[in-house]
Amino acid sequence: MIFFRIFACVFAVLFFVVAGGAITRADEVIKRYVSNVEVADDGILTVTETITVRAEGDKIERGIFRDFPLMAEGPNGRLYEVGFKLLSVTQDGRPAPHFTRRNSNGVRIYVGEDHVLLKPGDYTYSIKYETDRQIRFFEDHDEVYWNATGNEWAFPIEKVIARVVLPKGVKATGWSGFTGAYGETGQDFTTHTAEDGREVIFTTTKPLWYYSGLTVVVNLPKGAITPPSEAEQFRYFLSDYRTELIGAGGIGLGLLYYLLAWFFVGRDPQRGVVFPRFEPPAGISPALGAYISNRGFSDGGWVALSAACLNLAVKKRLRLEENDGDMTLELNKHQPEDRIPGFGLPKGEAALESYLKGRGSPLTLDKGNGTSILALGSKFRAAIEKESRNVFFKSNRLFLIPGVLVSIATIAALLVYGQLQRDQSEFVIIFMVFSIFASLASVTIGKAAFRLSGMKLRMAIIFGIFGVAMSAAGAGAFHVTGGFKSVPIFPFIAVALGALNILFFFLMGAPTVLGRQALDKIEGLKLYLNVAEKDRLNMADAPDMSTGHFEKLLPYAVALGVEKPWAKAFEGWLATAAGAAAAASYHPNWYSGRTFDARHVSDSIGSTASSMAGSFRSSLPAPKSSSSGSSGGFSGGGGGGGGGGGW
Repeated sequence: MIFFRIFACVFAVLFFVVAGGAITRADEVIKRYVSNVEVADDGILTVTETITVRAEGDKIERGIFRDFPLMAEGPNGRLYEVGFKLLSVTQDGRPAPHFTRRNSNGVRIYVGEDHVLLKPGDYTYSIKYETDRQIRFFEDHDEVYWNATGNEWAFPIEKVIARVVLPKGVKATGWSGFTGAYGETGQDFTTHTAEDGREVIFTTTKPLWYYSGLTVVVNLPKGAITPPSEAEQFRYFLSDYRTELIGAGGIGLGLLYYLLAWFFVGRDPQRGVVFPRFEPPAGISPALGAYISNRGFSDGGWVALSAACLNLAVKKRLRLEENDGDMTLELNKHQPEDRIPGFGLPKGEAALESYLKGRGSPLTLDKGNGTSILALGSKFRAAIEKESRNVFFKSNRLFLIPGVLVSIATIAALLVYGQLQRDQSEFVIIFMVFSIFASLASVTIGKAAFRLSGMKLRMAIIFGIFGVAMSAAGAGAFHVTGGFKSVPIFPFIAVALGALNILFFFLMGAPTVLGRQALDKIEGLKLYLNVAEKDRLNMADAPDMSTGHFEKLLPYAVALGVEKPWAKAFEGWLATAAGAAAAASYHPNWYSGRTFDARHVSDSIGSTASSMAGSFRSSLPAPKSSSSGSSGGFSGGGGGGGGGGGW
């Protein structure tokens, strides 16, 4: 019994101590929030906010801060920038130390000093400022749509009074308001007028919870506020649409430059008359023909190397042996021993023969010889490019530099002067990082696709890849940042600039006069190689088909991608009476393989020739991978707004 009484006494003491502490220690709260909005006849609002807070040293240690957004939403839903000028800041009726900081959403006003901590108690802060572009102009009335408190306060607000004072002689024609969190349409307030309708006073009837506020709407007669002049409207237009104007200016300037550069250096010389040619162009080997036709080694040069191998074989200086699907390159053992490797050969074929001679053994096209094949390809390409660079065509890459610089300057100007909200800024930065890789991938794949015939098809493939890559970049940035409230126009401008540069990357190069002449001759030869035997017979002055004629032009057919129709034409000739004798005994002495069949030359020789480039590519070593561990409305709408907290 005694123990029970002692326990009860101890419990009672503890209860009163805890309860007393809870009673004496109050939560931090905004006890009173008065917003006085004076509307001038030119539309400038002079706002005085008087905020009384209870500080307990929790969040309010040195003072409060007030966030004021510098972006407002117009009747059409578009965001525009408003003006802001801080006039005065006081604490308990005396000037208070303060400083401001800009951010992507607006301006933050800090009241207090970093080294001065407040004692628990009540403090009254007054912040006075001017702001413009807050009046909304409709056809039948003008309107003040004002978020009196903002919806981002980190404290509850016990009482709000918002007073809207109109210009002298102007009476309000209507009013409404909204309370609650952002987007809510609560009606927990009362309204009355003063000064014969010139003032409208809104008073809340219930405390506002965390991140809630009061928004007021006051209608004025049409013409009560002087609308912006034409000069002001033009200035506002330049400010509101500066992102679009900077982007359009950059795209337009870049396009204008590229068109001028293309006109002077990027246009192809006039095309000559193309007619079937029955002999290879003088001084142009099969490998060089592939290089000129493709305007470079867009496929790595393996097709050109395959054509060079066939041409060496036809000249009886190289043998091609195919065993179990693997092709082996072996120099002809019956060549004169005193012959200098590469003597009398075109540059590419000379490099090929010299490499095989120096190797000292046959070269099989398989993974085991991947390093050797890589070295051979590098030496082969270097030999042709050294002789032919800027002779047959010019890439004009230097003329891309000003266009790229214009694009970079446009992006920089958008980042510095464009209108980007905080969530948009994060998205844009991540998008730009991803888009760099997307653009590089598009150019790389586009160069590989450049061998396809037809400029329209090439451009369709390139921009199809670019569109998919940039969409992936946007999706990736959206996933990383968590999205955005409003769609930024910046990515669309960046995509347009990227597409512009990629387009002229491929269009700026042009053949020289000598290159255009060579292309005309090559196209004439290709025209001849690509027709069927029955059509060939109708060509005037066409030479008779023979095994020697077929083998002489086979390397060129491979180089130009028409080996199948050329082999089919030869096969058709073998089936005729004129070619019957050759069909019975034909077997190329430079090729050996189990699959050869004179009756189906297109399937044996033709397929072997066309697949050689694939054998070169498949034999390359795998690349090393890196490794590493308005009317209507809602609470929160209108001008003003923001919020605040303690610091």
